[in-house]
Amino acid sequence: MKRTAIPRTLSLALTIGRSIRASREQRVDPVQALVDSLSDTLYGYGRVLFHGKVIDVDRRTDEGFARGSVRIAGVGDEELEVQFQNENLIAVQSGVMVAIVPDLICIVEADTAEPITTEGLRYGQRVAVIGIATPPIMRTPEALAVFGPASFGLDRPFRPVETLEQPVLAE
Repeated sequence: MKRTAIPRTLSLALTIGRSIRASREQRVDPVQALVDSLSDTLYGYGRVLFHGKVIDVDRRTDEGFARGSVRIAGVGDEELEVQFQNENLIAVQSGVMVAIVPDLICIVEADTAEPITTEGLRYGQRVAVIGIATPPIMRTPEALAVFGPASFGLDRPFRPVETLEQPVLAE
């Protein structure tokens, strides 16, 4: 386990939970507090990719997996689509990839930063989508062969979320 597990995940959970709780007590944005709390962790980098409202969910169970996509509308014509297979795999805004597995793509409730699972996505939810850099152990060629985009049938190469184009945030 020491060779393959991601260390300090319980500490990470505590850090995130405490930052969200403190943000609520101080009446500041819990989504931004969550992102800010990552800088001193093994993950090190996160950013809000998109704010908007869920306008479509296409979900089906196939071979034991919840597969599908969610479309989120922001202001104007801006939309973000997230494809998933039990977990969020790729986020594309206006044709531009803004995050891809194994980096984390997290959909949270916009006002509370509570996580929304792929099974919990519903039309009308106001959400924030966060991209989080995965630890270096998950970016090795060996890890990417098992957990990278190709292992989920995606035909795009892995590109770290921190190197991808900054999206235009819709609010």
